[in-house]
Order: sequence, then structure tokens, then C-alpha cells
Amino acid sequence: MHLLSVPDDVMIIVMRHLSVKELASLSKTCHSLHNLVEEFGWRVYLSLHPLPSRSFAKSTPSWAPRAHVRVNAFIDDQWERSQFVARPLSDRWMTKLQPILAINASRLFLAAGNTIYTYAFGASSNALDDAPSIYQEATYSTSDSTHPKTDITSLACCSDDVDDRTVFVGYASGLVEKLILPPPLSSRQTTYVDASFREAFDGHGDSIIESISTTSDHILSVASSGTVCLRPLSSPETGVQEMIQLNARAWSSLLSSQYAAFGTSSVHPLVIHDVLPSGISPDPYFLLDVPTDYARSTAVYDITSAPMSSPWGASDQVIVSGWYDGQVRVHDLRSSKTSSEPGGSTSSLQPTLAFEDPWSFEPIYSISCGGGAGAHIAAGSARHSVVAFWDVRYAGKGWSVHAPGNDPSPVYSVIVDGPRVFGATQSRGFVLDFGPGVKEETYPAVDVNVASTARWGRHGAGNPRRHGEDDLGKKVGAGFYVTKYSHARSKWTGKSL
Repeated sequence: MHLLSVPDDVMIIVMRHLSVKELASLSKTCHSLHNLVEEFGWRVYLSLHPLPSRSFAKSTPSWAPRAHVRVNAFIDDQWERSQFVARPLSDRWMTKLQPILAINASRLFLAAGNTIYTYAFGASSNALDDAPSIYQEATYSTSDSTHPKTDITSLACCSDDVDDRTVFVGYASGLVEKLILPPPLSSRQTTYVDASFREAFDGHGDSIIESISTTSDHILSVASSGTVCLRPLSSPETGVQEMIQLNARAWSSLLSSQYAAFGTSSVHPLVIHDVLPSGISPDPYFLLDVPTDYARSTAVYDITSAPMSSPWGASDQVIVSGWYDGQVRVHDLRSSKTSSEPGGSTSSLQPTLAFEDPWSFEPIYSISCGGGAGAHIAAGSARHSVVAFWDVRYAGKGWSVHAPGNDPSPVYSVIVDGPRVFGATQSRGFVLDFGPGVKEETYPAVDVNVASTARWGRHGAGNPRRHGEDDLGKKVGAGFYVTKYSHARSKWTGKSL
């Protein structure tokens, strides 16, 4: 049958199964098919191949569907080839900190010490030539004391206001607060968040708040002592709270509408608890274990889930975790390969996939998923500011990169946001941008240490830096020199990008 004789509604169904190249070729066939592809084809393709990005959220509504597909195709290709622009988000902090990141559709939040930095997202009508900008919007202080107990140790966004300025903050003191960040005095002046913008609630004693997770209905806070508190998001300070005890040193959490996952230091460091209408179950119903011959205490430092656009399918039943032994493990709660624990109702589930950087034996401190085709995992290492990447479609393929500045630091936090990967070391926040149109002015300006730049060789190698000296090496264009390497021994290059 000739394409011109196919009814339009049938043709639209056919277009659901075409690739970008096939749609483009079909558009050139004749005028009527061109109009059909332009009106429906690219829109259908986008609905089936989304690339969610909160930092692009202000820009995408103004893009024509075909232009949007071109942007996404460019980003997917950059991820496939591990090509990006690396940028620090600020000058080096004066002291070593343990920062944490959070993100919503309006801005990126970076908490370090008792300070919260906000980076607002700009808009672009033509991202192929001019990437949506990110600029430092404000600096907030949550305490007038520099005591370690006032340090922010966990951070999560809350979408209960139109301006996206609400965050939940956990402190080293054991306190949890809901902050509505006020409009800043200026981008250069630090704004103190006074009592009128804060709601405090406790329940964890004086244990460090290690993790905060939120859904549209609840907030979950976890302290280092293993105390877990689940509160209704509508009224966390007055609502009925559910508390359980994990009986282990706790590090991380992940909350969904059906379950809560917890990472601890123990023989069974990753557990799943039911979230029921009556509250959170006190006992786990799943132990997400490693192979049975690994019967010793270990730790899970971070937990995330696959994005809705992931090749695994639009499900929150896939859990990705970073472990002390340097491995990233993937558990699928839909799997039938479970075994029951002796004398109880708890089941044990083995991982379906595991990833590691063969050149690094450091623990995984932070984890995030997404990127091109929603198929990538990013893992922040405990040393040398290394972020490791894997494409889940090619399990044996991976690569790693040192963050700008080449700190000996952990990557304490990492967020994959479509074309961008945000991270934070002890010295600063940074971004790896896989998108098009990145320019010098896309990101905040930073000072470049001239002496440090002069020491950079062809492959980014240099002499050890002096105390307090930054090691940013500037390249031509918008990016900074960083060193990346393949996980395959035969393909190791040691090249700087």
C-alpha cells in the first residue's frame, strides 16, 4: 500500500514506531506527509522518548517539537560519546565542607556548612545555539554560629508553593526544619533566614540527620542513630508522625508512595519497609542483598530510583544504590527471584545488575540516574573527586571523570538532570553539561588561578598545588580541563577533555 493512501489517524500510529531519521525521511516524501510529520510526528516522538530536565523546564514550552527533538538527539549523542563541558559553579570555598544538593523546576540548591546557595534556571528559545543559563541567584545563612552542630547535613525540595523556594533541611544537631527562603536582598549579599520563614520539628534527639526524602504526601527523615520519622507533608510540625528504629547506623533513604528504602551499616545494609495508610511498617519486608557468599557487615551510602524515561520502564520498583565496596547495585522489586528468611516473613532479593569502576576501589558516596535516553547511572566516589558513569544498555561499558579542580575530595552529592550532571566536592559545586549551545556566560563566572593554569600539561598533569591554591585549568571555550578515563583497560587514555 502506498503511504499516501494510508488514513491520517493510521499514519500517526505508524509514526509512533519510527526513529528520528525515519521521521525526517518521511517528512521529505511529499508535502502532505511533511505537514503530518510536522504537526504530529515530532510531538508523538517526544511523548515516547522524553528527556526530563528541570534545568530546561522554563525553556521547553517555547520550543517547536522538531527543534525539541533535535536538542534531545544532540544530548543523547553527547552522552553516547561521553562529551561534555565541565564547569565549576563557584570559586573555591575557604574551608573544606560536606555539601549536599537538591533541585526543583526553578533552581538548584547547594547547602554547605550553614549556608544555602541557590542557582536559578534561565530560559532559552533556541537551545541549539544558546543553552538555558544557570546563574547564582542568592546566598542564605541558616545560623549566625559556625559550630559544627549548625551544619546542614541533608536537604530536600518541597513543591508546595508557586515560587519553588521551600526546602526541608536536616542539621548535625538532629533538628529538621521547613524553610521558605525569602526573596534575596541581592545576589552578592547573604540573606539570613529568620524565624518567620522557618518551622522546626524534632524527634531524632541529637543525632545527625543523614537523609531527608519527600513525596507529594510525606516527608521522611533519618538520623545516624537509625531513628526514622515519617510525617504528613501538609502539616509536618503538627501532624501525626510515625517513628521506627532501624537498629543500625543509618546513612540514606528513598521514599515512594508504596515503600521506604534505607541504607545502613550492617550485614543487611539495604532494606525495604512498607508504607501503608496506617504508617510505615516497623519491620522490613525485603532485604536487598548481595550474593550469599558476602556475609559480612558493609554499608549503603546513597539510594535512588530509575527515572520514568529509563529503559527499565516507568516504574519506581527499580532501586539503585551505592555501596561501601565501590559497587553500584540495581535491585528490581518486580523480580520473582526472592528467597524467604528463616523464621520470618521477610524476603531476600539479589541484585539484577552491578557496576564498578575497575580502576577505583573507593566507596560510592552519591548516586543518581538519568541522562541520555534516561539510561545512565552516575556515582560519586569517596576520593579524588571522581564521578563514574555507566549506560545500563551496555552493562560492560563505563567511564569516569575527575571533577573540575581535581580535588582529593569525595563527591558528596550528585544529581543527573537530563543534559546536565550537578555535583559537589569539599571545595565547590560543579556541572558537566552534555547539551548544545554552552557558552562562557551560560554559567557563573569563576576566577582561574593563572599559576595553576600554566602548570597544566597536555594531558592535564601538573605539579602538586600549594596550600590554598586552586587547580582549575582553563581551556579554550566554555569548559575547564578535566581528566576522564575508560573502565576498559585496553581503552584507557588518561586524556583531559
